[in-house]
Formats: sequence, C-alpha cells, structure tokens
Amino acid sequence: MPEPFQIVNGPSDARVAVLRVSGRLDSASAGELAQRCTAIGASNRDLVLSLENVSFIASSGVGALLAVAEQFRASGHAMRLAALSPSVDAVIRLLNLDQFLTIHATEEAAMAARKAA
Repeated sequence: MPEPFQIVNGPSDARVAVLRVSGRLDSASAGELAQRCTAIGASNRDLVLSLENVSFIASSGVGALLAVAEQFRASGHAMRLAALSPSVDAVIRLLNLDQFLTIHATEEAAMAARKAA
C-alpha cells in the first residue's frame, strides 16, 4: 500500500518556511501542495520544500513545483527544493528542470543559502 500524501511543517521563522512532503505527489495531491505553498508566499516568506520522502512524482506534481517556483520568483521571494528523493531527482534531471529550480542536497544547505542571500 502506498504511503499517504502528507505535508508537515518544518522549522520556520519570520523569513522562511519549511514544508516536508511525503508520499505520492500526483494529480490527487498537487493542488494541496500548491495551496499550502501559496499561503506561505502570501505571508511574504521564502520557502524550502523538503522532498526526501516523496515516493513518486507525476507530471501534475512537476507542474505544481514549477508553478510555485514561478509564483515565488514573481513575488520577489525564493523557493528552494531540498533533499530530493531518488524518484524526484530522476524526474527533475531527466526533464532538465534543475536549470529552473534551486536544489540543495539538504534542508540545512537550503536554509544556509537563504541566510547567505
């Protein structure tokens, strides 16, 4: 049985929020992810999305990541991906999306890059 989709708040502060995503990122869950990310963008914070426990990503999930990244860019904020699971990493690199998305090996590296910016 596949792991249920879940978004858990990670360590956050006034400038950046961390969301830890797990399970399948597909058409059934992409909207929920986009909605949670939009709420963070409305609070004028940057976003770190930890995808370490995403077991599967469909085209709708990829589309949600790209839409959220563009939304944050347009608002003058940053969205960083952290700790990509092997399945997410394979899809991102296969589609050459690593040139459009800011990716860090760990949450800690993403947070450090945010503080350095």
